[in-house]
Amino acid sequence: MPRSERNISKTTIEKEIYNTFEQFKKEKNICIAGFLNKLYLTEIKNKDYRKIKFSYESLFKLLLFKQLKDIRFQNQVKQYLKNHPEEALQLGLDEIPDRRTIGFFLHHILDNEAKELLEFVSRKIEEISEKFGILLDLKILEPEIPKKETKERNQYLQKNKKTKEICHLFKKRFSPFMDLNLNYNTVYTKSQFIDLMIHMGQTRDFAENGNKTYRELRTTGCPDADTLLYHLKNYQNFKQLHKMYITLFEIVWEMARKANTFDIKRSVDVAIDFTEWYFYGDRSTPMVVGKEPDRGTSKCYKFATINIVESGKRFTLLALPVGPFDTKEQILSQLLNYALQRVKIRRVFVDRGFFDSKAIKVFHRFHLKYLMPATRIPTVKNIMEIAPAPSVITDFEMKDITFNLVIVEELENGKKVKRAFATNEEYDENDVKLGERLFLLYGRRWRVETSYRVKKHSYLPKTTSKDYLIRLFYFMFSVLLYNLWILADILIWLALFGQVGDDHLVTSKLFGTILYTVDLEEG
Repeated sequence: MPRSERNISKTTIEKEIYNTFEQFKKEKNICIAGFLNKLYLTEIKNKDYRKIKFSYESLFKLLLFKQLKDIRFQNQVKQYLKNHPEEALQLGLDEIPDRRTIGFFLHHILDNEAKELLEFVSRKIEEISEKFGILLDLKILEPEIPKKETKERNQYLQKNKKTKEICHLFKKRFSPFMDLNLNYNTVYTKSQFIDLMIHMGQTRDFAENGNKTYRELRTTGCPDADTLLYHLKNYQNFKQLHKMYITLFEIVWEMARKANTFDIKRSVDVAIDFTEWYFYGDRSTPMVVGKEPDRGTSKCYKFATINIVESGKRFTLLALPVGPFDTKEQILSQLLNYALQRVKIRRVFVDRGFFDSKAIKVFHRFHLKYLMPATRIPTVKNIMEIAPAPSVITDFEMKDITFNLVIVEELENGKKVKRAFATNEEYDENDVKLGERLFLLYGRRWRVETSYRVKKHSYLPKTTSKDYLIRLFYFMFSVLLYNLWILADILIWLALFGQVGDDHLVTSKLFGTILYTVDLEEG
């Protein structure tokens, strides 16, 4: 890197940023002010600057803080530091400079070279934080409590304003961690590729036609379909691609945690499910698995997810690709291991596809409560024929395991039909409303189906490609956008009402549209 007129080496600055991150390498997220406090920038100082109230370095770090925190206006950064005096002290400020002082330093003290260095340092901090896997505490991570009740007539304007602010900050937070295999001399930016894919998901379109319709919105800076697909095929293997998305899911989770979305003392219900993406091609293609014949094929790509099913907080904690040699119990163990490191699980809901001894053994091994419909295997069918409803058969045996079999009735087409559930929870068969309670409880699992519909119809681009990397990228991308929508909705609830409600304040379609057009509006 070239040296500056002041004999400042950008290589030296970059090395200092690396060394500072080394001090935080054991942490997942750090306070920006705390990082800047450790960052040595004395050599950037203009020797002609005469300190009156504030040192050159403290004001330079204040402007860095403003950029990294993504605070747009000087009066906003002043108010922020006034509310967080400990961060002002970390920046070297014994008192908060006013807007005029900040503006004068920016426009009259900093020369063009210093402004270029300011941009360089800010960009390098964001780039290197990605390499260390460390999250910077953007303003969006802090839950906002409204100072006064939001009047109904103002809700629409405040909701849209807050949604745009959140979308802008999301893009700033997630773009650095999404590796699209772009070279330094690429014609298009990472944001332009991301915007195109969001548009494709919103319009449920293929890359070719999605590019054409997007050009109607953005006449310049829109990558063509071949360029997009070229970069998506350029990953070394699907594990590299999946690892990138795990990092992105971690960022979402950290943001949700910092917004106090989940009480760490409370348990949550989760649901585990498989979803299939039909495949028409050679059965020997990598990662293709068999399925029940449907829509002219018995082949598919398969993915497994574990989802929180609490109202207003229905995050997908993890999504896994499922290959032809992956067993059900292996996938279950991976999902549960991952989830239990982040939440306390009250109960697991699964469908009847998990009704076998090996899967149930996994739940027993993790000491988790579970509820699932029982398949009508001969032993279950025989008991259902003779047992009244409701009834609870304790210690029901299936191979080398035991569990409770609960038999209840539901009304179907005007007739009472018996249903059986497998569980390790205790139920009272004398409870006249047992069936109603059980169906209502298991009904939470259907929220997973709702989440799949949102991902498919709002965020999943179409493709006929047989390349697994493209399929995996699109699916994981749709899960990421879904989680961002859930998080945005939570943050908007907190900003407007101070609590999270059951309904969505922003639809998935509106959120996606604002997400890929917010930069156009600002431009």
